[in-house]
Amino acid sequence: MGCFLASLFFACSANDKKEQKESCTTTTSAINPNGDSELALLMRRLRLNTDSLKQLIANKEGNISDAYIAELERAHSAIPTDPNVKTPEFTAFNDLIITQAKALQNASIENRTKEFNQLINSCVNCHLRFCPGPIEAIQKLNIVNPI
Repeated sequence: MGCFLASLFFACSANDKKEQKESCTTTTSAINPNGDSELALLMRRLRLNTDSLKQLIANKEGNISDAYIAELERAHSAIPTDPNVKTPEFTAFNDLIITQAKALQNASIENRTKEFNQLINSCVNCHLRFCPGPIEAIQKLNIVNPI
C-alpha cells in the first residue's frame, strides 16, 4: 500500500502542524487538477517505491526497508481526499499491510518473492474496498517469474 529503497521522499517537512496541513492536504497534478490529498500523494510514492522494491526482490538484491514500513504507517495519519475513508476498517487493512511488510522484511531470501506478492495482494484487498481505481496498476507489481 512501497517500502524499501535507498531513499524515500516525504511530502511534508513543515515544522508546525498547521503549515503541514496546508502544504499537504492538496497539491495539483496532471492526474487530478483539482488537487491531490496527502493520502493520494503517499499512495503514489508507495507505488513507485514498490516498483523499485519489486526489482530488488526479483533480482535477489535487497529487501523492504524500515523507511518503507514507516511510509506505510503514515497512511494512518495522512489526510485523505474523502475524510469518511478513515474508518476502523481502513485502519485494520493498513495494519494488515504493515504486518505483511514486516513479514517480508523478516523473510529468508528464498521466501521474499512469496511474501512480496502477499504484500501486493494485501494492498489490492484494501483497494477493492476503498479505492478501486489503481488496482490494475497494483496487480502489475506482483512478481510473476522470479529469477
